Amino acid sequence: MTVVLAVGGIASAHSVALSRGVQLVHVRTHRHHTMLPPSHYFKVIDASHLANRELSQLKYVLKQVEGIAFDAILCLHDDSVVLGVRLAEKIGLAFASVSTAKATVDKVLMRHILSNTNLGSVRYGVVVGGDVSWITDPPEGSVVLKPSTGRASVGVQVLPDIDSVQRVIGKDPFEFEGYLVEERKIGAEYSVESLLSSVGEWHGVTAKTTAGVIETGHVHPAPITEGEAWTIRSAAASALEYLGIKRGLLHTEVILDRQGVPHIVETHLRGGGDGILDLVKYATGLDLTDLYVDDLLNRLHDLPNAQIGRAASCQYSLPHSSGVLTGWSGIDEAKQCKGVVDIGIILSIGDWVQVEQQSSYTRLAWAIATANDGRLAQYRARKAVNTIVPHATKEKE
Repeated sequence: MTVVLAVGGIASAHSVALSRGVQLVHVRTHRHHTMLPPSHYFKVIDASHLANRELSQLKYVLKQVEGIAFDAILCLHDDSVVLGVRLAEKIGLAFASVSTAKATVDKVLMRHILSNTNLGSVRYGVVVGGDVSWITDPPEGSVVLKPSTGRASVGVQVLPDIDSVQRVIGKDPFEFEGYLVEERKIGAEYSVESLLSSVGEWHGVTAKTTAGVIETGHVHPAPITEGEAWTIRSAAASALEYLGIKRGLLHTEVILDRQGVPHIVETHLRGGGDGILDLVKYATGLDLTDLYVDDLLNRLHDLPNAQIGRAASCQYSLPHSSGVLTGWSGIDEAKQCKGVVDIGIILSIGDWVQVEQQSSYTRLAWAIATANDGRLAQYRARKAVNTIVPHATKEKE
């Protein structure tokens, strides 16, 4: 029997592994991670009480897995990858190195590594002691202030210049300690989903739309020229190489500026969120999670060809007024919109809805649609999600 160590979420990936007939030992690293019912696992090790104590969590898990012979490790969550690579190192399983894993969750470290390559195009600094310590020359114009280990746009601010950064961090230096300050590159935003396997590699480009720093939609494949797609894919592949990533299911974000120059935003040892992996599957027929798990289990013998001529889009809605959410309308109508394959809501009844978006978690609803053309798929998904209407009171109770 094949035994796999599943560190952290994600439940959908665990389901894929179980469908292959393996036994899973699940390490629950954080309470908010998705997992299957405990009965689905050979063993569950709940180390979430040690989530903020890295070495203690490592020692605890190692003690719990003594005597178990593992064949592979499955770890696809940013919160868990550093623990995952440390466990793999101790147990003797193939995974990324500790330094590589840290570079995918710490944006400052990633910038340090890329700064010595041809992808070191973003000027940046780090907040230290209430001031910005510039690693490169300070940028002119707009900058982005963000947590070095954040996600879902939590805590991200776009500011007009570096003087504005000083004013913001001066209000609470402790809060912004260690934050990354980087040059804001102006251009179209994309993500690259990558599968680096034992039998080959695949990279696909997804277009992204935003409202401020909040992502509002994705289209796969991106409706761009093959030349632009090649530039974006090449930049992502080079970033993975520079970071020491040789195998995995990966997500890299790229800005292509007005001169056609690519700039790396971040990369991860996991697939894209926001339904992007679903878009890849609907558009190309490739289930990257399935392929990745099969490769982990040494059952992937070749990469299937991606189908062409199809596109998929996921679009998100944002609130136009604030209040306490009391209900929804239009959900059934949205499901009936042409080309729609799935819809969902993000906020729950009783949640506070606000116009000013603080992160991706405060968006309202989403819809996925398909078509023979990316822009048509985007239109269909946007029409469907706009059909879903929230109802809210005007004030908090």
